[in-house]
Amino acid sequence: MTESLEEALPAGLGRDYRSKVDLVAEALRELIADGTIAPGARLRQRELAELFQLSPTPVREGLQKLESEGLVQFDPHRGATVAPLPLERLEEHLRILVPLEALAGELAVLRMIPERLAELRSIADEHASCAEGDPRIRELNRSFHFCIYEAADSPMLVTLLRFLWRGFPMGPQFWRPHDESRHEHALIVAALAKRDVALTASLLHQHVVGSMEPLRHDHLRDAAVRGIEGAQKDKG
Repeated sequence: MTESLEEALPAGLGRDYRSKVDLVAEALRELIADGTIAPGARLRQRELAELFQLSPTPVREGLQKLESEGLVQFDPHRGATVAPLPLERLEEHLRILVPLEALAGELAVLRMIPERLAELRSIADEHASCAEGDPRIRELNRSFHFCIYEAADSPMLVTLLRFLWRGFPMGPQFWRPHDESRHEHALIVAALAKRDVALTASLLHQHVVGSMEPLRHDHLRDAAVRGIEGAQKDKG
């Protein structure tokens, strides 16, 4: 965990922060949001204190702050770990994301410049060239969507969408089969190229809605696995 965190930590951490507690909380919040620290990962206070070059106290208080936000949970045996979001919260985030995603598409159609469309097509092509399971998929998918958001030229909308994406460490479309995602990305690019406002909004709407059923399936499967593992531990 230490190596990846060291690479991901923002430069100049000790400067321009309101407090050391905020420094820890903000940095870890970002690393959890972008998937560098996965749900269930242990957050060892001593390692984090060394990493941030701080005493244990602000690290402990930073973790407690994240606990109050629901991002971290404490267990008597395992200590602090990244909390998995409950299915209900993830679905709620997706439902909020749906209309904002469609709005971003509508605005992008009206404000898309040729250079931005070429950039989007290039990202879609690289994403489509990936095989299922390629680690590049997550970041390329994010780049594809944020290219559309930025083309919408609405700072407030981008801020809201960025906040919502933080609720999905691997991205809102993480549960979708790769073949489905790349096919839908191609359709979205084509609709934007045609400057079809209604079609672009509809495709983006369905693109997000289509993540809900795979999301439920994966959470039910993971819950079943956890139940089996817990039963095995009880027997042991």
